[in-house]
Amino acid sequence: MNCQQLRRLAILGGLACAAPAYAQAPTPEVTDPMLAPPAPAPMELHSWDEALQMLRRAPDFLTSVAAVERAVAQRRIALAAVLPTLVGQGSYVHNFNTLSVPFGTSTLIVPPPTVWSATGTASWNAINPRGLYGIGTADLQIEVASLSLADRRRVLATSVVSAMLSSLAAARVAELDRVGLRAALERLVLTRTRLEFAKGTALDVDRANQDVAAARAQLIDGDESLRQSREALGEALGTATPIAVPAAVDLEGFDRAVAATCHINNDVERRADVAAARERVSIADRAITDAKLMYAPSLGVASQGGYATQATLGPNWTWDISATVTLPLYDGGARYGALRDAKAAAQQARDALTSLRISALIEVARASRAVAVDTAARDVAKQQRDLAASVDARVREGYAKGVGTSLDLVTSAQALRQAEIGLVLAEFRLAQARADAVLVDAECVY
Repeated sequence: MNCQQLRRLAILGGLACAAPAYAQAPTPEVTDPMLAPPAPAPMELHSWDEALQMLRRAPDFLTSVAAVERAVAQRRIALAAVLPTLVGQGSYVHNFNTLSVPFGTSTLIVPPPTVWSATGTASWNAINPRGLYGIGTADLQIEVASLSLADRRRVLATSVVSAMLSSLAAARVAELDRVGLRAALERLVLTRTRLEFAKGTALDVDRANQDVAAARAQLIDGDESLRQSREALGEALGTATPIAVPAAVDLEGFDRAVAATCHINNDVERRADVAAARERVSIADRAITDAKLMYAPSLGVASQGGYATQATLGPNWTWDISATVTLPLYDGGARYGALRDAKAAAQQARDALTSLRISALIEVARASRAVAVDTAARDVAKQQRDLAASVDARVREGYAKGVGTSLDLVTSAQALRQAEIGLVLAEFRLAQARADAVLVDAECVY
C-alpha cells in the first residue's frame, strides 16, 4: 500500500500516512435524509405570560370557573327559599251552557257567560329553619368551589410547566439521535474503508450496518416522542394544535415568571385542595344538622287578591290572608334515613381529609427531597456521559489503528448514545423537580 492510499484511508478512517505511528484524522463527511432536523411545530410558545393567556381559555380552567358560578347560583336558589314569592294570574272563561234564574225584578244568569279575572298571590315562609340554615351551607359551597379553582390553577400550571420541559427535553433527545446516527454512519464509512484496504472483515461492516439501523430506530422513536410532547403541551393549553418551546427560550426568565405567578405556602394546611377538603367536612357536618331540621315545624303566610268582571253571589273584588303551620309528624322514615346518610357522609369527608393530608405531606416531602436526589443523579449521568465519550473516542482511535474489534466500536457507540440521552433526561428530571418544589404547595394567581 503506497503513501497516497494511506492518505485516503486516513481521511476516511483515521489513519495517518507516517507508519508505523497512527493518528486520528478528521471524520468523514456523511449525508442521509434522516439527518434532516424534524419538522417545526405549527405553533411556538415563547414565554410564561403567553402560556397563561392560553391557559385562561383552556376548557379545564373554564370548567373550574364555571363551577364557582354554579355555586353562586345555588346560593341564590337557597336564598329564594326564605324570601317572599309573588305570583300573578289572569284568566278568561266563556260558559256555553247558562241558566236564567228570575230574581225579583231582574234575571240572574248562572254561570256568567263571560268572565275576565286577575289574581295576585303573595306567600312567604316566615319561619323556615331549614331554609335559613341552607344559606350558610351554600356559602360554604362557594368557598369550596373557589378553593377547588385555586387548586386547579396550581395543577394546570404544574402540567403546563411539565409539558414545556418535556418538549424541550424531547427536542434535545431528537437532536442527539441525529448526532448518534451521524456517528454511526461515520463508523460505517470507517469499517467499509478498512474492508476496502483489507484491514477489516465483512462482519465489521455488518455490525456497523446493524448499529446504523439501531440509530435509525432510536431516531424514529425520538421524533415520535417529540411530536407527542408537542401535542401534550397543546392539550395542556387547551388546543389540538401541537406547540413547541424553542431551544433559545430564556429559562431563567421563565423560572422567575413562574415564581411570580405561583407563591410558595410553607404550611400544607393552606394548600387549596387540603383547605377545600376541610371545608367539605364542615359542609358534611352541616348536612347532619340539615337532616335534623327536617323535624322542625314551619310557618307560612299567604295573601291573595283578585278581580273578576262578573261574580255570582259575591263581590267582584276579593282579598284574603292566611297562615299555615306545618308539623312534620311522620314521613315513613325518610328523615331518619337522611340523618343516618348524613352522618356516614360526614365520616367519609373526614377520612378523605385525613387521606389527602397524608398524601399532601408525602408529596411535599418528596418534592423537597427530589431536588437533591435528581441533582446527584444528574451529576452521575454527566460522569457516565463523559466516561462513555472518552471510551468511545479511545475505541474509535484504536480501531482506526487496527486495535480492537468492530464489536467494541458498536458497543461503545451505543453506550455513548444512551449516556447522552440519559444525561438529557436527568437534566429534565432535575428541572422538573425544581418546578415541583415550587408548585407542590403553591398558590397560583392568574
